[in-house]
Amino acid sequence: MLKLPLKIKAFNRKHGTPWASCAPFVDNSRALLLHRPRAVTVFKCGNRPSHLAVENWCGNHSCGTDKFTFLDSYDGDKLLCARCESAAVAQGMPSADELSGHHMHQGKVIDVQTCCDKDQV
Repeated sequence: MLKLPLKIKAFNRKHGTPWASCAPFVDNSRALLLHRPRAVTVFKCGNRPSHLAVENWCGNHSCGTDKFTFLDSYDGDKLLCARCESAAVAQGMPSADELSGHHMHQGKVIDVQTCCDKDQV
């Protein structure tokens, strides 16, 4: 499995166990987009089961116990987060297309008003 180095923050080292590397893409089963992970940390809080906290290149953070799948490549229906891709490439990381060996479609999630006519507001 292809692994890329991750950023390790002092907070993560003090309060959890940070990962040094992981696969280049993360699929959160509760999210609409694939992301590029920037930092991954395992946290153990008291008697509760440990959980992962994932910081993505776009600035999105998520945590959980069993909703993440780390991937080398992806051929499914989800789009790759365009912000993650541009931020990772700007920091010198290889592009998603180079990592996966094929073109990966990118996209973003936007706010769209659906509750009433905009003229009434």
